[in-house]
Amino acid sequence: MNETVRRWHQRYSATLWAAGVVAALLLAWWLASAARGPAAPMTLGGRFQIVGFYQDKSPGSARPGSRASFEAHARAITTVTPRWFTMNSAGAIRSIGYQPSVASFAKSHHVLLVPLVTNVGSGMLTSASVRARGAHALAALIKKDHLDGVNIDFELLPASARTGLTDFVSLVRHDVGPRPVVAVSVFPLVGVSASISRAYSYAGLAAPANYLVVMAYDHHYSGGPPGPVAPYSWVLANVDAALKIVPAAKVVLAIGMYGYNWVGTSAHTVSDVQAEALAKSHGVHPTYNAAESQNTFRFTSGGATHVVWYMGDRSAQARVALAKAKHLAGIALWRLGDEDPRFWLALGLP
Repeated sequence: MNETVRRWHQRYSATLWAAGVVAALLLAWWLASAARGPAAPMTLGGRFQIVGFYQDKSPGSARPGSRASFEAHARAITTVTPRWFTMNSAGAIRSIGYQPSVASFAKSHHVLLVPLVTNVGSGMLTSASVRARGAHALAALIKKDHLDGVNIDFELLPASARTGLTDFVSLVRHDVGPRPVVAVSVFPLVGVSASISRAYSYAGLAAPANYLVVMAYDHHYSGGPPGPVAPYSWVLANVDAALKIVPAAKVVLAIGMYGYNWVGTSAHTVSDVQAEALAKSHGVHPTYNAAESQNTFRFTSGGATHVVWYMGDRSAQARVALAKAKHLAGIALWRLGDEDPRFWLALGLP
């Protein structure tokens, strides 16, 4: 070794050794990260989430659309979730109502825009290649439309779709990265047929998702006997069941701000506002069923007896209190526009 080389070696050997150690540590970290899978989803800042499901007024329906409620209460809403997209059996996405004006309003009012993506059947979940195609499509959609994330609302799936759905949500997280919100709407576990609830692995879905939206409503519905749409005891049982599986910070309790008007076992949906107006028009006073925290009344019209059960602001407040007492991530309203305005006033929200 000549003198120049010796001096260089003495000066830089320690630096090279340190650089080698750092490189080795970085390699170890990268390998460990790769083994763990996609990065963990970002947190939502610890703020109690108020998710507003959004739907346009349906032609011929007396139920209001969501636009007026969203604009009136945007300061209170943390996330708006419009019903805008569907995914078919080939993993392709179709727009069913995307509105740039709603997207712009959400952005300008700092409300996270996390649209629903619903399913057309369950065939796409049976194929690994189609699941991957669907996940890529969602990542592209988020980028193209500048969305803050998506809510995967795949319903009425067979129990055999359980593994496919869990894998699909993990693929979506992998493809979108850690920042976009990935929410998953799930059926309750208690008091629901296993043929419906079995498709949802709460633990498997919650791992890559920011939160699960537990759809705690439709305990009674059209086709069955009249009864409370979301009885409190049933809602509580489902919250407790979820918390045995996933952390409270990943559970959002969905509140159905509507009810049904039954004649026999056939019923049609009424919003909270419509239910109150219906009672008034027939000169009856709704009764608050304290045991189940639901409102009910009956009347006779055209010789037929009508039985109405609905949520109402007092019942909704009880579920908000439950969500806070259980330290859940927040609540979701199905849907904006159905709720009695007193709901917001009573909560002290703008």
